[in-house]
Amino acid sequence: MIEDGDKPEPRTRADHSHTLVKALQAVPSLGICDERTLLEIVGDSVNLVWPAGHKVFEPGTPSSGLFIVLSGRVRVLRDGGDELAELGPGEHFGELSLLLGTMHQHAVEALEDTELMVVPKERFDALVGDNPRLAGEIRRKAEERMAMNRGDAPTD
Repeated sequence: MIEDGDKPEPRTRADHSHTLVKALQAVPSLGICDERTLLEIVGDSVNLVWPAGHKVFEPGTPSSGLFIVLSGRVRVLRDGGDELAELGPGEHFGELSLLLGTMHQHAVEALEDTELMVVPKERFDALVGDNPRLAGEIRRKAEERMAMNRGDAPTD
């Protein structure tokens, strides 16, 4: 039993933001950013949970932001429903459509209950515009994915 003097301290918004900054530091492309930049990303983003089996987006839908997997797993699907990639915590998707200015080419579906941080397109554009090193890392990841799927449309 917890005595009145033993009550745990409630978590503050700053504690939650700090936890999200740590999560972003674990994302290879974003880990190069300083803490101030990561805090700005957290402040401009929204965290949403997709239940298992639900689509994050469908092919042909507009690109609205960069999606970062905080927990859970998603899979990227080809037109016929074949799995193209499976992504978990610390990975991101949606960057190809953002970089190319195109609609999404593939569907993305939650394999399990999945929490995603969504960095809005405007914030993503500002980030890559203001940080050439970050832009290079995200482009490198995009090129890596395109090479893996040579002959196929972008993986997001």
